[in-house]
Amino acid sequence: MENINEHDMTKKMMDVMRGGYKSKLITEQSSSDVDTINPKKGDAVFNTELRKLQDTVDPRVSITNFKIYPVDGNVILDGVFLKGEDDNTGIIFKMSLAKGEIETTMNNIDLNDKVSNLLNKLKGYYENWVDEWALKLTREYNQGGND
Repeated sequence: MENINEHDMTKKMMDVMRGGYKSKLITEQSSSDVDTINPKKGDAVFNTELRKLQDTVDPRVSITNFKIYPVDGNVILDGVFLKGEDDNTGIIFKMSLAKGEIETTMNNIDLNDKVSNLLNKLKGYYENWVDEWALKLTREYNQGGND
């Protein structure tokens, strides 16, 4: 049986009450962190997705945000291409598995045949991407263990 020094225990409790508790508490936030996977440049899934986008749509595509929500069954990928010198120039896109469509915004871009062709490539990529990620979520990111 372990002897507890009551004085030391009281000091620890007073430290917790004075605000030194943050590192000692288990928070609900840690479980929500598991609900979201945020791949970054250098991660295999990020690099694979970027390479496929660049090969399919345009070599100048870059990913600006990538989040995987296994519990919610959603993936969101934001990116930009045909970006000019100004940060407000280019075609900005957002792909969401749950939304069922791709959102695009063109800033300081003239719609011509080349741009129209690139937008069609992006739309085609999205149609395949939705199917691919629907399968990936159930097979690779399944949290329930029902493989």
